[in-house]
Amino acid sequence: MSAGDPLSGVDSSKHEREALAWLFRFSDWERGVGWSRDAAPEEVWKLGRTRALLDLAGAPDRDLRIVHVAGTKGKGSTIAYLESIVRAAGWRTGSYTQPHLHAFRERIKLDGRPVEARTFAQGVDRLRNLVDLLARRYPEAGAPTTFELTTVLSILHFAEAGVELAIAEVGLGGRLDATNALDTDLSVISRIGLDHRQILGRTLAEIAAEKVAIARPGQRVLSARQRPAAQAVIAARCVEICADLQVVRPLRTGQGQSGNAQVVGRLANGERFEARPGLTTLLEGVGEHQRQNAALAVAAAEELVSRGLPLTVTAVEAGLGEAWLPARLELARLRPRVLIDAAHNVDSARALADELRRWRNRPLWLVLGILRDKDASAILRVLMPLAEGVVVVTPTSPRALPAEALAAACRNVGDAEVVVGTSVGAAIVKARARAGRDGAVVVAGSFATASEARAALGLESVVTAEARRAWLHGGGLERD
Repeated sequence: MSAGDPLSGVDSSKHEREALAWLFRFSDWERGVGWSRDAAPEEVWKLGRTRALLDLAGAPDRDLRIVHVAGTKGKGSTIAYLESIVRAAGWRTGSYTQPHLHAFRERIKLDGRPVEARTFAQGVDRLRNLVDLLARRYPEAGAPTTFELTTVLSILHFAEAGVELAIAEVGLGGRLDATNALDTDLSVISRIGLDHRQILGRTLAEIAAEKVAIARPGQRVLSARQRPAAQAVIAARCVEICADLQVVRPLRTGQGQSGNAQVVGRLANGERFEARPGLTTLLEGVGEHQRQNAALAVAAAEELVSRGLPLTVTAVEAGLGEAWLPARLELARLRPRVLIDAAHNVDSARALADELRRWRNRPLWLVLGILRDKDASAILRVLMPLAEGVVVVTPTSPRALPAEALAAACRNVGDAEVVVGTSVGAAIVKARARAGRDGAVVVAGSFATASEARAALGLESVVTAEARRAWLHGGGLERD
């Protein structure tokens, strides 16, 4: 499967395919899994449908510890670090994230692994009864969306598996996102930027207001350092609802006593830790944005100590070092270097550019495929000055910006050579040839583009940290 076509998985079972087909009946395929033409549009039902479904299922979220994560940039990385730390400390974990890369069930993970196909399909079967109950009890609510149903499905899986910590990632915004119907224990807000402006608001302050709406009265809220406009909104909201806001600074860089560490810090009890975070290219130092994400994760883990987490320095160091996410600064080949990053908005493009400046002595070619609801010109203005050329593609998504339109945007932005590719795989071949053995190729622009790049390079099955370590041990970076 790919992010562009969730029903195309050749390895999925018939039961799983049937479950997915049913689940996707509740989507507006042009807009995404969070919309449905049959859902009541009133705001009261944006969260009301999910809450009703959870209550009809016995309110399993109320028996779970749940950390809720919102933000524009760094949500996935923060969750990966936190999940890894908590698991290293000995707790069983569940994480609900989006979007997926190759298989829809990658969105629901137990102990860092996507839920098994059979378990996923059986869970979807249970949803059918809940949908029927919703229609009978609350006909005015309309039909749920795929995202609402998947949110409930994740919680049902976590409750059944007996996880000791569930982590839920906001899909879009926060205020009206289905995950905001959950009974959560801790709110985490990663960096906020200008994305989904047609939905969330035109200004940073408006977008921040949507994100901070996940905060709960009287609870702790952890926030990354934000731009002043966003920080002011977050602080004001926390004061208004008597939430306890803590702004978390990025971890410091440093070699540490081991000589291999790249970040150092201290726990609240004064104990010092040092680690090389797993979400790096393995070759260069740790950028500021990943030091911020790691710091948020450590702070969140420390908040869980009062809820029973047996956190140790060893768990922090192991968790940070073993964390990994596909398509986030993912180094896939060495000669030339091929980096896959799902940067799909201007803030993620800036974070990627910060990393790429470390490669400034290498000829760099980009492979870009962007969706039409993104600000392509803003992304290009950030990335193109770093490159000698770009190969543009049309990713497999109904929301894809056609390659020809992207090529025109590239020519308007800069003087780099622009080539139109027929597919992501073919584009990578072209870019590698242009970059040369000592150069670098960076694939970015959307999760759909990243998904196709990973498939073209034989990485579809490498979606967990354990699989990544096995792939590296088997010489994966040197394959061609």
